[in-house]
Amino acid sequence: MIIAVLEDDESRQQIMRCLLAEDFAAYQAVFFDNAPDMISWLSAHLPEVALLCLDHDLGPNRERAGQVFDPGTGRDVVNVLTTFAPSCPVIIHTANYLAAPGMMLALEPLGWDVKRAIPHNDLAWLTREWVHIVRDLLSRTA
Repeated sequence: MIIAVLEDDESRQQIMRCLLAEDFAAYQAVFFDNAPDMISWLSAHLPEVALLCLDHDLGPNRERAGQVFDPGTGRDVVNVLTTFAPSCPVIIHTANYLAAPGMMLALEPLGWDVKRAIPHNDLAWLTREWVHIVRDLLSRTA
């Protein structure tokens, strides 16, 4: 089973990787820093996913393969998820207080189990809240 994470911040990714490796070694962790790559990957792997963790803001456009690349947003991933039957829990972990409710409201009425982790206090929220939400959601699906 897989834990798939959409997160563009390398510091957050590093801590998430460590926490997942320590507490959830039975799961493969797959990270994406942009929505298009995650969406493409999910089209083939969603049935294997035990948990999705989605950030909203993924930074500015960047260069990729000599072209301007738009990393999209977590809402782009949510829009795709709404076309599938609920298959795993989702954690929305964004400080974007305007986008988070919309992401949740798009999924919850369709039956997706959605929780929110609000980034705060630099990276401390990952060990104080996020990992506990991960543990709770995965214990429900075990």
